Amino acid sequence: MKKFHLIALFALCVMCRQVALADWEKAVSLYKQGQYRPAITEFEQVVAEFPDHSDSWKFIGLAYYQLKDYAPCVSPLEKALALKQKEGKTDTDILQALGRAEIALLRYDRAAPRFETLTRLSAKDKSAAVNYYLLGVCYAQLNRAADSDVAFRQATKLDPNDGDTWYYLGTQQFRAGRFTEAITTLRSGVTAQPKNLEMLGLLAESLLRQAASLTDERKAQTLNEEAVQHATDLRALREDAASLELQGRAFLAAKKYTNAEMTLERAISASTKPTASLFFATGFAHAQSKAWPRAAEMLANADRLQPGDFNTLYYLGYVFENQRKYAQALDAYNRAFEASGRSNTDVKNSIDRVTPLARTP
Repeated sequence: MKKFHLIALFALCVMCRQVALADWEKAVSLYKQGQYRPAITEFEQVVAEFPDHSDSWKFIGLAYYQLKDYAPCVSPLEKALALKQKEGKTDTDILQALGRAEIALLRYDRAAPRFETLTRLSAKDKSAAVNYYLLGVCYAQLNRAADSDVAFRQATKLDPNDGDTWYYLGTQQFRAGRFTEAITTLRSGVTAQPKNLEMLGLLAESLLRQAASLTDERKAQTLNEEAVQHATDLRALREDAASLELQGRAFLAAKKYTNAEMTLERAISASTKPTASLFFATGFAHAQSKAWPRAAEMLANADRLQPGDFNTLYYLGYVFENQRKYAQALDAYNRAFEASGRSNTDVKNSIDRVTPLARTP
């Protein structure tokens, strides 16, 4: 009788495993067909019977991940990872999914260790570049700038044609005010992806910022000319208010005033809500060409949107003075003087020069 019970128990176990195997195969088939929610239900039936079945936990997590339902995907993936480790195995797919899910949930402190592990495990080839890139993203979000630089640079070595890595590294350098480094990085990025719109725009902006900081006019002009080229390339790929304004500012910095006037006017027309900075740049360009009425109109618009800006008021006074509208010039100069904290000697000299003329009937 005892022997019979053992045989019956063994037969029952075999039947359970056969049922579980059928559930597993059905679940895998559903997953492969992209039917992720039904697949989750089937995999859950397997783990209900066999709670240590690591691959079922893995696919439950991956199914949630494929659905972009990131919060519930984490626990089953962690369960799968722990079971794999007990088996003496490492599963890079689980680590990848966990890391990406944590990034999607903005939990960079939890994502970073996953990609640190992946960078240690992965071969140093092109396929590993994404792990270094995502590790760099985590470090950047955790304000670990030096570590993010190292990770991004390693990614670019492994895959020099990945535009996302060049762009993210360049963005980090730009935000830190390291324009020389940003220019070098973004030049490499544009070489890899000549039609990357964001990279072209950031490179042009970096060149303009760096040029503005130089005292050597020849070097500054060289950078400004390069900015014009990249801004022109950007406009050829996507003409909108932003690309037109960038190209116009590049023309202005390169002292190509006629081109600047036309391009910035077009940017205003293309913009649904022109900014004070756009009006100022347009007014400044017109002033350089001595188109005084249009310059005055643009600068007045800038003053309306951003009252009390020193540069706007100073150039508005300059334009009014050249129009021989001395009372308006004096008012603009006086406001500029106040905006400077009553300390700018150039504005004070302008006030002294215009005051007698403003009093003349």
